Amino acid sequence: MRISTLSDRNPGETELGVVFASTEGVDDSAFDRCLAMLSEKAETIGATALLGLQVVQSQFQWSARTSLVATAYGAERTPEHA
Repeated sequence: MRISTLSDRNPGETELGVVFASTEGVDDSAFDRCLAMLSEKAETIGATALLGLQVVQSQFQWSARTSLVATAYGAERTPEHA
């Protein structure tokens, strides 16, 4: 078995990874902020798509948070998908 990261994949290889983001709040704007953070993290590591997005919104007495986790898919971009 080989362990790798999306950012270190060889040309032509496909890789999967996991990305996570969390922000304060449990409203629509918190979800939008969290999704933007998640997308930015995925692009930074070379992901070309996000699969299986999972949202968790938690409200405790002292903290309300929205968290997202997703599978990041990385493959070589073709000109028509760049």
